[in-house]
Amino acid sequence: MIQDRRAARGFTLGLILSAVVGLPIGTVHAAGPNDGSRQNTELAGNAAPRSEAAEAWDAVKDTTNPALLDAFVKRYPNTFFAVIAMARLAELREAAAAKTSPFATVPSAGPIPTSPIPLGPPPIATDGTRSRAVLYDEDPSNPTGRQFAGSVRWRTEPVKAEGRADDVVAQADVDIPSRGLRMTMSFKRNLDPSLPASHVIDLNFQWPSDTDGGGIANVPGILMKSNEQARGTPLAGLAVKVTGGLFLVGLSNVAADRERNLKLLLDRAWFDIPMVYANQRRGILAIEKGEPGEQVIKTAFTAWGQSSAAAQPGANMTDGNSGNAGK
Repeated sequence: MIQDRRAARGFTLGLILSAVVGLPIGTVHAAGPNDGSRQNTELAGNAAPRSEAAEAWDAVKDTTNPALLDAFVKRYPNTFFAVIAMARLAELREAAAAKTSPFATVPSAGPIPTSPIPLGPPPIATDGTRSRAVLYDEDPSNPTGRQFAGSVRWRTEPVKAEGRADDVVAQADVDIPSRGLRMTMSFKRNLDPSLPASHVIDLNFQWPSDTDGGGIANVPGILMKSNEQARGTPLAGLAVKVTGGLFLVGLSNVAADRERNLKLLLDRAWFDIPMVYANQRRGILAIEKGEPGEQVIKTAFTAWGQSSAAAQPGANMTDGNSGNAGK
């Protein structure tokens, strides 16, 4: 039964990734002028003709006119380039908006929010094996929203895989008692060659049936930041809703994205998970690594043989960089 569920979830993510992107993630990266040469190398001469959306994106990707980006999203809504365009729109709107609310630039569905959030409430007392977690909920009567303190327990779990050696999964169990929220984040490397992702993150939310907001309708993605009040940087990838409170995030398998994601995951101290509730209000679940989380993440990446990649030269990433999920 467990194997059937894992296979179904892998198929769901692969299907949605293929449907939204149109091609495997590794073939539609739009990072910069050297992208073409890298694609030629990775595809080994099997590159397909460029799509109309790709040609149109080349024409508007450097614009600072929100109207042009909005028109592009409406013209090509179901392409990976539309995700990039929406994130660029968020950057432009964020630059023009007053920084009065942590939710000011979070749309009901679309780009990941990158605004810094106010200092949270005091952490819940723990036995030293847990780290902090804070839920920030949008409140129309309060521009800084409502804050709920919680905790997170980090751990590694062995995973048995049929036909290959056992693997390890990094997990974070989050508890926000005053909101009745529990969430388990499971982080694993992707071993399915048919799935165009380097790693897969499961987000499994558990809420009371009468929870305020009506449950979670959308999780745009995941951000990493160096401290609680810093501006987050999105991980390159795609988030999809499987069912109920279960979401899967597939991280981009493009070489440059893999390196960038790995540096963020190993170097940054906090996760930010933006959420859109069923009533269209928004929230942000901030999760601290702390010493337990740092150890768990490093243990997992070491077991996967990927911990050394973070030391390789890469793009200069500082908090405040509003990169987007497809960039």
